[in-house]
Amino acid sequence: MGRLFLRNLHLRALSKGLILILMLFLYAPLLFASPTIAPPPATVYYTGESEAMDPIQGVRPQIVQSMVDRLLLAMTGRSSIAEAWGSLVKPSDRIGIKVSASGGAISGTHPAVVEAIARGLIAAGVPRNHILVWDRNLEDLIAAGYSTKSPYYVLQWIDSADGYDMQTMVSSPVVGRLVWGDSRFGKRPGSRLVDLLAGGEQLSSESFYTKILTREVDKVINVPSLLDSYLTGIQGALVNMTLQNIDNWRRFTKESGASYIAEIYADEAIRPKVLLTILDALVLQFAGGPFPNPGYTAIKNNLFLSRDPVAIDATAIRMIDEFRVSNRLPKCAELASYVQVASQMGIGQADEKNIILKGVFK
Repeated sequence: MGRLFLRNLHLRALSKGLILILMLFLYAPLLFASPTIAPPPATVYYTGESEAMDPIQGVRPQIVQSMVDRLLLAMTGRSSIAEAWGSLVKPSDRIGIKVSASGGAISGTHPAVVEAIARGLIAAGVPRNHILVWDRNLEDLIAAGYSTKSPYYVLQWIDSADGYDMQTMVSSPVVGRLVWGDSRFGKRPGSRLVDLLAGGEQLSSESFYTKILTREVDKVINVPSLLDSYLTGIQGALVNMTLQNIDNWRRFTKESGASYIAEIYADEAIRPKVLLTILDALVLQFAGGPFPNPGYTAIKNNLFLSRDPVAIDATAIRMIDEFRVSNRLPKCAELASYVQVASQMGIGQADEKNIILKGVFK
């Protein structure tokens, strides 16, 4: 009887031990996993001066210069603008400034903002020929007021014939129709089966990055404007660095583009190069974009700066939608769901609760 009791006791102990081992095996990932660390809140610096835009003469460069400098000093904590830019770049760096010129002289990135940035870079020791300002089309750049003879930067645009890097590609299941300006347009006779089924139109699931981005610049300052877009909701930070730097880009707009715009931004060709985003909010255009439409604009006299492009876009959406709602227009956020996708991917913060707005004034 004693032996049976002991045997049962041993069996019970053994079974309890096995159960304990099994539980440890099953729950070890939960017991020993590192706690999930939420991404830190994004800081967006902003400034404004009521006299930055003159009703007759337009932008006042000296005031815009002080606004840009103020933001840089606040973000870097440095005492001089040369030190501020010097903490971000080296004189040997090739700096690209990506502007958004489709809004023209009214709603595009204003040259005064870009010149203020370039002067700061020059003060930090970066030579003029290492400062490249670009957008897709020369016509848009000229219409927005940029000059090929600027003393502060080299103006560049994408050559449709030879301006795309055929070694750096974006491929996706979404097929686009090639048009003039795309790198491979006209280079096939339209004899492939997919082209024949499309009535002879040239279709492609591939896009190529501009050589400016992949070969000619080391670091980028992204300078979009506060402009809506019927294609992507806003012509903001994410769109300015993605769709404006690839060919065959129309396939990533509207409903089909929600995830791809965020994924393209996360690519090694873009995200690691972008130092910061400066949103030109001197003028807000809330309808008719991405082209200029003076009837739907408001002078805001603001600039925003952040290392977080998603927070910049989320802020831009809220500002533009305030005007759209008051004018009984659908919210642009409906076409800009890629901003939420980018937040989910960890590129930045889209939730207003996680964005700290810091005003920087004289």
